[in-house]
This record gives sequence, C-alpha cells and structure tokens, in this order.
Amino acid sequence: MNSIFTFQNLYGAYLDCRKRKRNTINAIRFEADIESNLFGLLNELKQRIYVQGASICFAVDKPVIREVFAADFRDRVVHHLFVRTIESHFEKYFIYDNYACRKGKGTLFGVRRLQKFVRRIQNLDPRNYNNWHYLKADISGFFMHINKEVLRKLVFQKISTTPFSKEIKSELKWLAEIIISHDPTKNYKLKGDPELLKIVPRQKSLFHVPDGAGLPIGNLTSQFFANVYLNELDQFIKRKLKCEFYGRYVDDFYIIRKDKEMLKEFHDAINEFLRENLFLELNLKKCYIRPLSYGIDFIGYFVKPWRMYARRRVVKVLKSKLWIFEKYGKSDEDKDKIKKSMASYFGHFKHAKSFRFLEKIKEKHPWIKQANPKAFSVLS
Repeated sequence: MNSIFTFQNLYGAYLDCRKRKRNTINAIRFEADIESNLFGLLNELKQRIYVQGASICFAVDKPVIREVFAADFRDRVVHHLFVRTIESHFEKYFIYDNYACRKGKGTLFGVRRLQKFVRRIQNLDPRNYNNWHYLKADISGFFMHINKEVLRKLVFQKISTTPFSKEIKSELKWLAEIIISHDPTKNYKLKGDPELLKIVPRQKSLFHVPDGAGLPIGNLTSQFFANVYLNELDQFIKRKLKCEFYGRYVDDFYIIRKDKEMLKEFHDAINEFLRENLFLELNLKKCYIRPLSYGIDFIGYFVKPWRMYARRRVVKVLKSKLWIFEKYGKSDEDKDKIKKSMASYFGHFKHAKSFRFLEKIKEKHPWIKQANPKAFSVLS
C-alpha cells in the first residue's frame, strides 16, 4: 500500500467516527449521501486540496466552565483516518502510566493503577507508610498553551521513524500539518448560550491565545497530540527524575515518594522543564504535597489503599442535574438524555464506596429506577 488515502481506509475511519457521533445532525446529513460524500472527501485528500470546514463553538459549565470547538463530522472522519493510521506506531514511545485516550486504559484503569501503587507501598513499607507523601500537580491552561511548532517537530520526528513508505510518510506529515495549523476561531458556528462563552476565562479560550499556540478541546486529534506533547514530560519524570510511582491523565498527574523534600525539588524541576521545553507551566493553585495516608484525588475518585470514593464535585454535579431534570425535564428528549446521563454516573459510582449515597438517591428520586433500571442495577 503506497497511500493511506483509499476508500477502504476512509470508510473504516467513518465507521469509527459514527460510533460516537451517529445521532448528530451533521452525521445524519453526511450519511444521507454517504457514498458521494466519502468519494468527494477521498478525492480532496488524494489531490491534497482538503481544508477543514467550520467548527461548532460552544461552552460547557460542568464540571468547570470551558470552551469547546467541535469539528464538523466530515473533518472528524479525517481525524479518525489520521489517528487510526499512526496510533499503534506512536504507542511504543509512550510510558505505561499515561492513561488518557489509549486503548485498554482510561480513567478506571488509571485509578486502579494508582490504588495498586498505594497498596504496594503500604505492604512493602508498613512501618514508614505515614512518612510517604505525594505531589499532585496540574498544568495551567494546557490545551490553550500547546506550542504548535514544538508539537509539529515532535509529530514529524516520530512519523519519520515509522515503517511506512516515503509516500505514506509524506501524506501523514501533510495531514498532520493541516490539522495542527488549523485555527478554528477563523471559521466557526456558535451553538448554545453565547453568554456562557463570554465568561470563559481568557487563559482557557482559543480567542485569546498567543499566535502559534492552542489546540481545540473536543477533537480526537487534540487528545492524541496531547499525549505526544506530554510524552516529553513523562520521559523526563521517569528517566531523569527516576520516579517509580508516577501516573498522568492528560494534564493531571501525581508522583509518590518517601522523601517530602525531594518532592519539592521535583516540583521546581518539572516546572522549569515545562517552561524551557514545552512553553507550559504548572498551575500553582492546584499543586500540593500531602501525606499518602490522606488519600489522593485523581480523575474523579478519591483513592485510598483499600477503598475509593467518588469526588465531591461529581456528587454535586449529579445532584444538580437531578434537580434541573425534575424542575424542567418534561419532554421525551429530556427523558432520553437523563437515561444516558444516569447510566454514565452510576457506572462511575459503582466502582467507588457509594452504596449509601445511591440508596438515598433512589429514595429521593424513585423515578430513576423506572427510567433506567439497568443503570440502577448497581444497587441490587
């Protein structure tokens, strides 16, 4: 195969994309004339005249307010084509304890891995367990401050090492350049509450980033590129700082160590590395060092050696959604949304110590079990 731009590859990318976005209006329009749309897109890619279309811009306020630029379905198909072609070849560069947007990993894998670390420490060093500490850290405005030139070099370097032919490497680099250099603020459609967009903090908005910086939250390629970009940090922490107990989910990470003073030095060294190499910096308001016995707040759970709790913020958001639905949710569409939402929340809670909380939810909102008995089976 001397080209990734084949109908078979593009159709496979379309099927991947459809799994997530089948019921959106843009997906329905694309499917209405699927053959013509795919062949038209394929022709643009082969001739290298493809350009990305308008994105959908909106803001969400749960769990925190943030700006989202979602690519059109047609462009999402291209994103899937790019990622599914190179993903496996980039995997060998990533560390094991990078959990975001990787096959066989994810949030539950990440928290269970963390709990395994904590249990191992407790079993290996029970007398000194209370002397162990952890550094919890977060990168300030991560997606908005990704430097595109640095990202471009990292992606191109790794594409060059793949076993693909010269022609395919050229296609991949061309496509990577199209995606990385794209600025969605130049061509977008507003959706949702425009007033919500106005209160998005400047440091979290693509409308206010420096030239040559920022990737849109909401695209598959942004998630993939985030792993490529922060792999540099992973390698620094694992190889240079020699940290055994380290894990990262996107821009949220932890390091566990017996020496509290060394964690302080690591904090400063990491911040310096980020500034000098990746044009990023730690969010000092969200960085802290605490005793391991206190427990660790990580990707939606509060983790201790032998139990996990759902984060308070997750509980708060669930209660808020239930209140809004009971007050305003009358249509069939609202009921369908709450079914899907409850399934997601109860899937999260069933892995935590939450039986009593869910019992109270059932007592206060008995309609939930009728609406989605499968989701509520965690109580049985």
